[in-house]
Amino acid sequence: MSRLPRFAGFLAALIVSVALSTASQAAAITDLAPVQPQPAAGASSPGLSVRYYFSLFRDIEELIDWQKYEKGKPGEALPSLNYRSGEGEVLTSTMDDGVGAHIQGMIHLAEPGLYAFATQSNDGVRVSLGGKMIINDPDVHSDRYSDPVEIEIKTAGWYAIEVLYFERKVTSTLQLYWLLPDEEEGSMAVVPPEAFAHMK
Repeated sequence: MSRLPRFAGFLAALIVSVALSTASQAAAITDLAPVQPQPAAGASSPGLSVRYYFSLFRDIEELIDWQKYEKGKPGEALPSLNYRSGEGEVLTSTMDDGVGAHIQGMIHLAEPGLYAFATQSNDGVRVSLGGKMIINDPDVHSDRYSDPVEIEIKTAGWYAIEVLYFERKVTSTLQLYWLLPDEEEGSMAVVPPEAFAHMK
């Protein structure tokens, strides 16, 4: 049964209600598999790895096409997915505009149960978990929340996460929210840094 989660926005007084019809009609994703084998102690580092591509992208598909011809530039690891940079530097790219990012690593889902995920982004974003696309908000837009997606996790552990993201001009935002299985209907929170890792 859907828990119809809501977001806690970037202002304390701002709560964005999720469309109830979407949340109630969408079936939870149930077929995700954890990383095999699970990483050994000391084999991973905190945060997520990132590789940058520089162009004035208009859609995630343009970034994917760009990756066929460019290797990209490795960037400083992202401690989490909680960036609202305004007109400043996009993520850890050292650039203010025209930035695409391919972000990879793992997210720790510590218990089985029903999770909910969503993003706030500016501009396009696509999130895959366990090799399956779960969020796709791919075009140019100002700050907005994606529709939530519910995921039933049957086995606790580390799951592969991949994020494609771009900022075209002016301002940038990339935030990943979740609702944990033991949390009732209420406010979603930004996924904390300790939930992320990438292989050394």
